[in-house]
Amino acid sequence: MRRCGVVSERGVSMVEFTLVAPMGFLLLLGIIVSGIVVTNFVQLTNAARDGARIAAICGSGVSMTPPTPMPDGSGPCSDTAIVSYITSHLVAVPLASRPQIFVCSATEAANGTCSSAGTQSLADCQPGRIVEVDMTYDQPLYLPLVSNLFETNPNGTRTLTASAQATCEQ
Repeated sequence: MRRCGVVSERGVSMVEFTLVAPMGFLLLLGIIVSGIVVTNFVQLTNAARDGARIAAICGSGVSMTPPTPMPDGSGPCSDTAIVSYITSHLVAVPLASRPQIFVCSATEAANGTCSSAGTQSLADCQPGRIVEVDMTYDQPLYLPLVSNLFETNPNGTRTLTASAQATCEQ
């Protein structure tokens, strides 16, 4: 009789495992997808900060003859050189939209209207003005369960946005 009890307990354990294993697997995949999203958000934010810093350093040196060189030595400062610098530092994020660079006054930046009231020319970056870099990325969520919970777009993606500001130096 004792043997029959051991056999039935093995059967119960197997049934419990088959019920719990899919939920554990989905939980594991959800954690992996969340890690990917957080990693890409951190990388997007860091790229925006680096871009704002580079744009603030280059500043009005874009309109000088000869133009101020890029801090990394990749050539002369220009709007396209800064955008190229930003996109080249995005390793895991395939940026679909171009980073937007705005120059505005400190008041406009404090009010949060830099992107609507500012200009998109680094030639306007005079000492004391603010340069802002805005970036977006539609992060795929990979799993229908995760996308149903966290999507911001109907196509199963979540829009990640990053914005950074720096004070023009030159």
